[in-house]
Amino acid sequence: MTSNDIAPLDENDIVPAGVGFAATDASKTAIDTLMSHAQAMDVAYRLAEGMCKTALVPAMYRNKPEDGTAAILYGAELGLNPIQSLQQIFTVHGKPAIEARTMVALLKVKGYHIWTESSTDDEVTVCGQAPSGITESSTWDIERATKAGYVPTIDEKTGKYKTNDKGNLIGNEKYLKDPQAMLYAKAAAEVCRKLAPDVLLGIAYTREDLESEPPEQATVQRAAPRQRGIAGARAALGVASNSSAKPESVQVSEPEEPETKAPPAATAADIKRLDAALTEAGITDQDERRTFLSARVGRELQAARDLTRDEVASVIRFVKSGGDGE
Repeated sequence: MTSNDIAPLDENDIVPAGVGFAATDASKTAIDTLMSHAQAMDVAYRLAEGMCKTALVPAMYRNKPEDGTAAILYGAELGLNPIQSLQQIFTVHGKPAIEARTMVALLKVKGYHIWTESSTDDEVTVCGQAPSGITESSTWDIERATKAGYVPTIDEKTGKYKTNDKGNLIGNEKYLKDPQAMLYAKAAAEVCRKLAPDVLLGIAYTREDLESEPPEQATVQRAAPRQRGIAGARAALGVASNSSAKPESVQVSEPEEPETKAPPAATAADIKRLDAALTEAGITDQDERRTFLSARVGRELQAARDLTRDEVASVIRFVKSGGDGE
């Protein structure tokens, strides 16, 4: 064959060298990552199992190690230790969030400068500077917060604050009680998200954001029995366990359940006794009460009147026992 002849291509010649090995390496890396997450989850659960039995953790995690595990893992990604995670990671309307001041603290640890330029009950301005020199600022005033629907407003027809069809206040009453703190939270969070989305790992919400918005209308579905232990933590986080499971495509029909009567709703007298018990325990803020009651009964509540009589009795026993009952 002369130098001008073109040699026929071999099948191996058209496959870039190393492609097969690269795919194998990528798969191995993915599996190693999953194994690392699974090991971290086991460790986090063991920590949560002990810590969630104490009064040190917020009510939403009390006696719920699976939820505590998720908070610890979520916080670890942000650089928080387990105790900080359980204290600083919140679930509002089913979404994880942190407080604006926690955002600021995370950035300051990384060398960012965050400061308050001005602060009144009507307007707050927060500024920030990245280590690279980039600056950002944000101003939130009552007018802007009202336009966004965060501030309760008066209904001209009734002369009272507007409520939704369920009788719940539209907006966040904290804007009426402590406007500077709420305006600061909005401005600080905005500056932090603009300056350092990489540090915050794309956190979309602060606790103050979610508490100012109504819960999403959830579709009523039949919930699967809640798993306990590490298996429950894995299920809550969407991580498959090593045990065999039926493919998702396989649908198993469930036998029809007999109709059961709804449990009796709490009476006015029940709610009055509950109010007295919560007040005695120092739980007086309405948002804190709603969060505590929702966490205690395991579902989102709009108001105490959504409880059943049995649930009210259970909560009162729990509160009066100092968290050691039931």
